[in-house]
Amino acid sequence: MKFKSIIVFLFFNLTAFSQDITVKEIDNYIGSVDSNSSLNLKEYNWSEITGSHIDHGATLKIWKLEGEIVKIEEQFGASYGRYTRLTYLKNNKPIKGIETEENFKFKNDEIDYSNLNIQFKMEIYVTKFNDLIGEYEFDVIEKGKRMATDPYCDLNSFFTIMDEIDNL
Repeated sequence: MKFKSIIVFLFFNLTAFSQDITVKEIDNYIGSVDSNSSLNLKEYNWSEITGSHIDHGATLKIWKLEGEIVKIEEQFGASYGRYTRLTYLKNNKPIKGIETEENFKFKNDEIDYSNLNIQFKMEIYVTKFNDLIGEYEFDVIEKGKRMATDPYCDLNSFFTIMDEIDNL
């Protein structure tokens, strides 16, 4: 009897500390962020912020609403194209990440720098966060095929930029 009581107690406590969000709710929130004209945008040199070097340059853009970060964009240049990571936040926690890999097409055996196409896109929806154990749960949608980037071993690593920008 005691064991059953402990199990029931743990179940209710874990449920109480977690939040479930649907993909539709997340996309509605993203729409409101993207259409909000009162956001404050600041741009940074990604390499200066992170201490990492990117051959073809990298930028970091941060959108804030009333001092709270609601959107982060990391964009990396490459000889083959461009790589972009977007992170959307709500209450200082990530709720969606979007990664795109865009590659230049080849024309007459040369890179056509006027023709940049999306090769790969991944959308990561953070559908649940359990504050008690500090873990995210994800729904992931992938389209296309990676040509130049590596997949994540752990989707939590997608959001590591948040550790670098605490003071911005």
